[in-house]
Amino acid sequence: MKHAKQLLGAVSAISLVTISTLPAMAQGTLAGEQITNNVSVSFNVGGVAQTAETDSDVFYVDRKVNVVVTAVGSSPNVANAQTGIVREFSIENLSNADMGYALSVSQEAGAAFAISNVVIFIDADGDDVVDAGEAVTYLDTLNPDEVQNVKVMFDVANGIADGTTTDIILTANAVEAGSAGATEVVDSSGANTAGTSATDIQTVLADDAGETDSQYAGDHSAKHTITVDAADVTVAKTSTVISDPVNGTTNPMAIPGAVVEYCIVVSNASGAVATDIAVSDNFVSETASLEFAPDAYGSGADIMVDSDASCAGGTGVDKSYTTATTEVSNALSDIAASEALSLRFRVTIR
Repeated sequence: MKHAKQLLGAVSAISLVTISTLPAMAQGTLAGEQITNNVSVSFNVGGVAQTAETDSDVFYVDRKVNVVVTAVGSSPNVANAQTGIVREFSIENLSNADMGYALSVSQEAGAAFAISNVVIFIDADGDDVVDAGEAVTYLDTLNPDEVQNVKVMFDVANGIADGTTTDIILTANAVEAGSAGATEVVDSSGANTAGTSATDIQTVLADDAGETDSQYAGDHSAKHTITVDAADVTVAKTSTVISDPVNGTTNPMAIPGAVVEYCIVVSNASGAVATDIAVSDNFVSETASLEFAPDAYGSGADIMVDSDASCAGGTGVDKSYTTATTEVSNALSDIAASEALSLRFRVTIR
């Protein structure tokens, strides 16, 4: 808001007296604040002091609307199919009046993948979980200079390539305080009216451009960039006849009484390290033809784990399996990109 300077005519023995305004907030004098400026002009006529002339000017401070949204904290990589991911933002009311803010979450145009199950919430207990009453779609009232942190929770789908990114964007749009997010604030049109009361004030949108919003639009936005870690994991199962009751280990055949080794190779072609690998092989439907071979790799070594991609080596594990066992399960160590590990066990053909 601009105010033209007023010039006083030339008189003798002029003295000017002004009254200073109240101290300003960090974001300036509050909207609706009365600014009063008094002037007194003294003069003489024929050497005789005359009655001083006085006047006052009163106006009310207009409303400057400004908000800043900031991404808070780091944004660590996420995994395929990860749920309940949380990112934090702050909303700071830089206006010179109480303001409300409608909140929304978006992604950049042409996002490589979509997030789902999005919830904005005020995490009162700091547990990164949306508890009853914590979800919000607007901030009803923020005082001048007040900051409110909010969190955004969302899920990521499965099948996203390693290193794929998207932006999670939070926007806060100025609304009238106490309007439950319903009344959007807009610029006052026309020239300054020099309000005559605390309710006769105008609005100027003064926000900067954010990630997806324009300057002087009454809103602001910030982003967290989300990067997906994914492993390209495949599994291959092969069988090899180890021995038979006729040929022994020389050119054995898959005849009754033969011992067959199954090898399950888990490979990670590229991307992130595959962790918490659990192998489960259920052959209950084949129990009429097969029976498990316990201690096949020595006493107390029912299966071999962490063998290599060629089904050699590894560590023997005692699972207390018996010939009646119909499911083999065990963990493998973490598998980095371009590496593979295998699990082996043996059965006998009935």
